[in-house]
Amino acid sequence: MSDMAAEAADDVVPSPVEETPMPPPDDPPPYVPETPPPPPAPDAITWEPYTWYGITYACLTPGCVNENIVKDYSPFYSNNGDPKFCRVVDAADGACGKDCKILTATKLDPQPEVE
Repeated sequence: MSDMAAEAADDVVPSPVEETPMPPPDDPPPYVPETPPPPPAPDAITWEPYTWYGITYACLTPGCVNENIVKDYSPFYSNNGDPKFCRVVDAADGACGKDCKILTATKLDPQPEVE
């Protein structure tokens, strides 16, 4: 190697090693609570027409965020007493919005006054 080549080799500054930035830690997966077991099968409910009740109900739709979670609601009106008109739909907090199963119904005593 010539003297000039040796001097040029001494003048070569190695490029700085760039550190690869650490990737941010993976966010933990969102908490998904376990689906509770299904509620027990309800007894048949005989609705009195034009009557107020306190009820419990649960959405039984697979995959719904409220699947098998028993909730209560009061006052619930029986309309004409026909079960096809006694329905609950839970569409709050990301629920599926499908019909829920009414599990229990307790007639309110005293009945609320109709205004």
